[in-house]
Amino acid sequence: MGILDKLMGRSGDEDYVNIDLGQFEEVSAGGASEILVKMAELNDLDVLPEIKMEIKRGNLVLVDISPLRREKALLDEAIGELKAAVEDLSGDIAGLGDNLVIVVPKMMRIDRENVLGAED
Repeated sequence: MGILDKLMGRSGDEDYVNIDLGQFEEVSAGGASEILVKMAELNDLDVLPEIKMEIKRGNLVLVDISPLRREKALLDEAIGELKAAVEDLSGDIAGLGDNLVIVVPKMMRIDRENVLGAED
């Protein structure tokens, strides 16, 4: 709707289209080549075996490390174990901001260059 339409009192409701995003949330059958994005909260070292298992299964894991931010020694140990597991599995690991770590399996790599928001 243009500025003249607004001044003339014409409504732009006919241009509005309601999109049902549910149509795009189709659940797949779960084939062998499916890669899932899993989320984990790192609140102690007990969750590390589960995270490692997801990497072995070929899934991408987003790990929230904020619960351990105040326990530096425990956080360093947990991140060290994750890095070692990723190296053993030929995957990749990177930090996303202050509270997230992304861990990917061997068939994926993390590009550390900014795609959006980068200044030249």
